[in-house]
Amino acid sequence: EEIKPRERKFSRWTLPLMIASCFVVFLLNQDSLASPNYEHRRFLLIDEANQVLDFGMEEEAWPRYLRTRNVHQEGWNPLPSWFGSRRMEMVPAYADKHHFEECTGRTIEECRILINSFVTENPEQFNNNTRLRFDVRKIREETDEGYFKVVLRTNMDGDEIHGLLEDGIVYYPWPWRVEGQDNIIGPWDCKNETTLEFLNPSECCSMIQRDVNVANDYGDYLACFVEQPVGGPDNPEMDDRAIVVVDAEGVVVRPPVAH
Repeated sequence: EEIKPRERKFSRWTLPLMIASCFVVFLLNQDSLASPNYEHRRFLLIDEANQVLDFGMEEEAWPRYLRTRNVHQEGWNPLPSWFGSRRMEMVPAYADKHHFEECTGRTIEECRILINSFVTENPEQFNNNTRLRFDVRKIREETDEGYFKVVLRTNMDGDEIHGLLEDGIVYYPWPWRVEGQDNIIGPWDCKNETTLEFLNPSECCSMIQRDVNVANDYGDYLACFVEQPVGGPDNPEMDDRAIVVVDAEGVVVRPPVAH
């Protein structure tokens, strides 16, 4: 007698339950990626194929990270799109200051004419000054002497690291070359993982230096430079000044700010 294969019967609830299970797994994965633990855990990263790379928290994680990641891999760029020549105009603390947008891309002398013409016509906006003193500063570049320093932007009191966008995030703009490889480092979240309070400069710097604890190919270790925003105790505002940032060619790279 021919034995027929047993027919597999499915409950009318089988398919809905399978779909529901997949949806729950998806939600759990999304939640794990958005959780504070994910944000604060330095060695849990995502590669170009959107695969999670878990490098762990042990001491050897950083050397293994350097050997694995390469800044020249296509599509890998952890820096936000605004991080560059126009980032100063997005600083919340300066939103109420006058920005001279028309100066960007011009020479210092062209900018000086534009600014002083506007100030002369609108002295009431500048504490009755008819001209502004130029405080010209060169934008930091990778070839500068202090390239190995991470800038720690504080709050106005200078006792907490708030970062450029006042969210506690600190960025380093260049690759860190080790054993001939250019590696992206940072960003770092300078907030307490439990309380979410901002770290002080010493705590933030120590955390960053524990993270990047190897010298680069030029013999330099990562260091910290603490910077107060304009208006802080060690960086006071001046009512007759415009801070103008230029590149190595003397071209204004972002809107000067009157403060």
